[in-house]
Amino acid sequence: MGFLRTLLALSVVLDHLGGGYADHLVGGRLAVQLFYVISGFLISFVLTTTDNYQGATGKFYANRFLRLFPIYLAVAALTLMAHVLSGGAFFRIYEALPFSAELFLALANVLILGQDWLMFFGIEHGALAFTGNFARSEVPLYQGLLVPQAWTLGVEMSFYLVAPFVLHSPRRLMALLVASMALRAVLVATGIGMTDPWTYRFFPTELALFLVGSLSHQVLLPRCKAWTRRFPRLPEAGTAVLVVYCLLHFSIGLNHNVRDALAVLLFAALLPLAFLFQSRHRLDKAIGELSYPIYICHSLVIMFFSWLLNDVETNQPMLFTALVVTGCIAFSALLNGLIADPVERLRSRLRSDPPSGDKIPATNPRRPAQPGQALGSIHRAP
Repeated sequence: MGFLRTLLALSVVLDHLGGGYADHLVGGRLAVQLFYVISGFLISFVLTTTDNYQGATGKFYANRFLRLFPIYLAVAALTLMAHVLSGGAFFRIYEALPFSAELFLALANVLILGQDWLMFFGIEHGALAFTGNFARSEVPLYQGLLVPQAWTLGVEMSFYLVAPFVLHSPRRLMALLVASMALRAVLVATGIGMTDPWTYRFFPTELALFLVGSLSHQVLLPRCKAWTRRFPRLPEAGTAVLVVYCLLHFSIGLNHNVRDALAVLLFAALLPLAFLFQSRHRLDKAIGELSYPIYICHSLVIMFFSWLLNDVETNQPMLFTALVVTGCIAFSALLNGLIADPVERLRSRLRSDPPSGDKIPATNPRRPAQPGQALGSIHRAP
C-alpha cells in the first residue's frame, strides 16, 4: 500500500506540472479520490480494530493534528519565505481583496480546515460571495493559498470529524453512504455535479469514497486474511494488479467517468491485499512514508525549480520533470527526518497513553500492533 500511495502522490505532481504529463499514472483528480478511499480504509482500521482510541475521540483528533500540521506548517512557512524573497507578487492578491476574504484566506492557510470550501467562493462586486465555482471570481481566491493542494486535507479533516461517530455503527455507515451517493446522483442529474469544484471537492458527495474504503476494511479484510492463509502470495498478486493499473490507467479505452468509477471499485476490492502486503514488507512502508510530504511540498519544489531552471523548464521539459520528481522525493525524505520522525515519537506516546486511567501496553511506532498496521491515508502511521 505504501508504494501505491506514493504513486498516487506522484500522479498529482505530474498533473500539476502540466505539459502533457497530466495523463500519466492515474491523473490528479482520480489520485485524490483514491486517496479518499485509502483514508477511509485506514481510519476504519485505526478506530474499529485497534485499542488506541477506544473511548478517546479527543486523542484521535490530537493524533491526526500532529500528523498533518507539522509538515504542512513547515512547507507553508517556507513557501511564504519564498514569496517574500521573490519580490512579493503573491501578496498583491490580498491587496485586491475585501477584509472578509483576507480573513477567510488567512484562517484557511493556518488551519487547513476550510480550504476546500474556499473553492466554492469568489469575489463578486467587490465582496466575498458563494459563487459555487472558484473560477467565477473577480479575484482568484485560490491563488492566495500558500499550499494550494492542501484543500484536499480540508476534505480529509471533515471525514476525521465524523469518523469516530460513524464507523463503529454499520447502520450509520450505510445510511451515510446511501445519502452521499444519492446526493451525487441528484447533483449529476441537475448538471451541477459534472463540473469542478463539485466533481471532487464537495465533502458531502466525496464522503461516499471514504465510506467505501471503510467498508473495504470492515467487510473484505477479514476474508482476504482467510484467503491469504490458503494462497500465501495473494497480497503480492493483488498489489501488483493495482500497481499495473496505475501505470496503464489512461490506456483503458472507456469513458473517463466509467473508467474512474471502475478504478475506485478495483481499489476498494484489492486494498485489503495491498494492506497485507505492506505488513510483510518494510520497504513498502518506507516508500509510503514519503507520500504525504511529496504531496504537500511539490508545489514549492516546482516553484523553486521554475525560478532556478526556467530555461530547462521551457526547452527540456522531460529533464525538468525528472528534476522536480527527484527534488520532491529528496525534500520529502528531509521533511520526514527533521520533522515527522521526532513528531512520530510524540504520537506514539499519545497512542499508547491509556484512556481513562486504563493500562494498555505501549506499542512500538515502527512496528505493527498487529498484522497489517495502517500507515494512514497519504500520511504515515495512524
